[in-house]
Amino acid sequence: MVKTELIHVRIDPRTKENAEKVFEKLGINTSYAVSLFLNQVIMRQGLPFSVEIPEAPRSESVPVDSRKAMEMYAQGKIDYETAMKAMKKDS
Repeated sequence: MVKTELIHVRIDPRTKENAEKVFEKLGINTSYAVSLFLNQVIMRQGLPFSVEIPEAPRSESVPVDSRKAMEMYAQGKIDYETAMKAMKKDS
């Protein structure tokens, strides 16, 4: 029998819920997704994706409501679609 280790991770509930929806569409659970991620880290000897700070528009040039929507999305308070709708209304 294969031994397993337990990993405890604190994550925003909304992030967890949204990720689990994606995993369900893929036919996997969160444990399997984490295992896939960790195996990719081992195989690539690093993160399996690029980590970078995207170039953001200068805040002075972004309307106030759009700026608020971007901040709320960055904090995980609203989802991507809601942020996009808010920014489209503001433009």
